[in-house]
Amino acid sequence: MAVLLVESSEQAEMTLLADAIEERGHEAVRCDVLEWPGDSPITVAPGTDDAVFGTTLDYEDVTGMYVNCHRLFRPAEPRFNDRLDEDFAAALNQIREYRGLFESLCLTLQRHGAEVVPKVRKQNWQDWKPWQLHLYENTDLPVPDTVFTNDPDEVRSFAEAHDRVVFKAVTRGGSPHVMTDDDLTEERLDKLATAPVQFQEYVEGEDVRVYVVDGEVVGAIRYESDTDNFSFKIDIKEGHSIETEAATLSNDVVDTVTRAAEAAGLTYTAADVRQRPDGSHVLLELNEAPKFSAADRQADQDVAGAVAEFLIP
Repeated sequence: MAVLLVESSEQAEMTLLADAIEERGHEAVRCDVLEWPGDSPITVAPGTDDAVFGTTLDYEDVTGMYVNCHRLFRPAEPRFNDRLDEDFAAALNQIREYRGLFESLCLTLQRHGAEVVPKVRKQNWQDWKPWQLHLYENTDLPVPDTVFTNDPDEVRSFAEAHDRVVFKAVTRGGSPHVMTDDDLTEERLDKLATAPVQFQEYVEGEDVRVYVVDGEVVGAIRYESDTDNFSFKIDIKEGHSIETEAATLSNDVVDTVTRAAEAAGLTYTAADVRQRPDGSHVLLELNEAPKFSAADRQADQDVAGAVAEFLIP
């Protein structure tokens, strides 16, 4: 029996996961999406019991599938930049054709009884942050006050209602920034016409990432750096060194992240939590295919082992 890993070869997580699967006596079949576009064979014949994605896959032999969906033929990937510049429409169609085949493979294996992580309908979870926060709010989970808008008047009102405000992208990507008076000038706010932005109350405290597999917390880390930046994401963007350490969680945090994972329907996820100095916390978001190599290698967690166990019956 085998577990299929749809990956990019540059991702350390897949090596850790492959090792964990093989240590448990199962075969890890690695399918590197960086081989395409290219001449590595892909063949799918509906109604048959197998398909070729570089190698032949017998559907009944695959017990689980882990997908690095962030690299699953998304136009924003830097590797497609030259092709998109050359012929945008043709490149977009090319990317869509490959993604359609891989998403169909996910659905086919799921139909044949394999555990697929994340499921196709969840592979864009981070693109739906307004829906995420609406869902958590209506599940009575602690989330920061937030507005997504392109309306300058809404931004001014929100800024007046909070001592400090953070703004960031509506979907994935981009670093958070603390709002300043310069951001409230008419010239700056006029740029909102280009695209909506997420504005969120600033929450004092530290960032914690909590890993959940099949409804159970399987790891937790916190970040340490020598900067005064309020978020580890800014440290990463600026190239600062970050230490990853194991985190101790309160029962309240465990309850929040497990309930959030259940509400979201994510069998594997990492919850980004902001813990205040007084011990309270807020949930910022869930990630559908989070990285875990730093957690396992630096903070002595075993997220790879937990995911492997879930993918093996």
